[in-house]
Amino acid sequence: MLSIFQPARRGLHAAMVSLFLMIGGMLTTSADAQTIAPHRPGHVYLMRGLFNVFSLGMDELAAKLEKVGVRAEAVSYTSWSSLADSITAQYHAGNREPVILMGHSYGADTTISLARKLNANRIPVALIVNFDPTAPDRVPPNVRRIINFYVPTAWGRPVEPGKQFRGSLSNLNESGAYNHFVIDKADALHRQAIAAVLQAVGGGTHRVKRPAKRHEVSAAPAAQ
Repeated sequence: MLSIFQPARRGLHAAMVSLFLMIGGMLTTSADAQTIAPHRPGHVYLMRGLFNVFSLGMDELAAKLEKVGVRAEAVSYTSWSSLADSITAQYHAGNREPVILMGHSYGADTTISLARKLNANRIPVALIVNFDPTAPDRVPPNVRRIINFYVPTAWGRPVEPGKQFRGSLSNLNESGAYNHFVIDKADALHRQAIAAVLQAVGGGTHRVKRPAKRHEVSAAPAAQ
C-alpha cells in the first residue's frame, strides 16, 4: 500500500516546490519593480581624466544617476569632440532632452570645450558639474548653470564666465576636505551633483549649495 502512494507524494512535493518558487519569483520581481526609478528626461555625460583610469568616481556617479532614473555614461575626456558631434546630430534629429556634462581633472576641462562646440551649433547645455578642472576655458553663453568643485593647489582652478555668459556660476572651494585625486569620489559632492541634475531635469527641488563660509566660495570674476 505504501508503494502506491509514494509516486503521488513525490508529485505533490514537486508541485509545492514549484509553487513556492513561483511565489518567491513574483515577490522578488515586485520588490525590484518598486526599487527601479522611473525614467527622467535628460542625458548626463561624465568625462574621466588622464589615461582614463584616475577618475573612476565618474563611473560611480554615473551608476548613482542611473539609479534615480537619469541616463548617464562615463567616457574618456579624449572623446569630447566626437561626443559633441553625436549630441549635435541627436539635437538636429529632434532630441530636446536636457544635456548635462560632468568631468574630473582633464575631463572637467573638456566639459567646457564640449559646451563651446555645442554653442557654435546653438545647442543649450542645461548643467555642468566639474570636479577640480586643471586649465578650464571660459564658460560659453549656452550653459545655463555650472557648479565647479575645486581645490586651489597645484591642479585645481576656478572657472570663469565668457563675455556673454548670463547663467549661474558657482565656484566651491573644497580645500581641506578633499584633494585632486579623491574629489571625484566624494559621496557628499555626488549627492549635491545628483540634486543639481534632478533640478535641471525637473525632478527635484533639493538645494545644491551647502552652507559655506565666505572665504570658501569664490565669486565668478568679471569677464575681460
